Amino acid sequence: MAHPCSRPEQQRSVYVVYPAALLDGWEVVKEHSDSPVFFDTREQATSYAKARAMMDGGAVVKLENWFGDTEGVWEVKPQVGRRLAPTAY
Repeated sequence: MAHPCSRPEQQRSVYVVYPAALLDGWEVVKEHSDSPVFFDTREQATSYAKARAMMDGGAVVKLENWFGDTEGVWEVKPQVGRRLAPTAY
């Protein structure tokens, strides 16, 4: 039996980077979300998607072209053993 906190591979988040339809630039959207985020360059959009994937505890980032074909896929895994500094209240 799988640990209740573990996520099976097919349930991982997917971030899609694709060319913006109406403006020059790129958009990033988390699949099944209605809120794309706009960027001027593909590199900015890809970096953002990878950072969000890491913050999600790991995810898949897909790069698509104008036709919706996948040009690249990255599996982003969370950094293990990295801790935030404690904060004083």
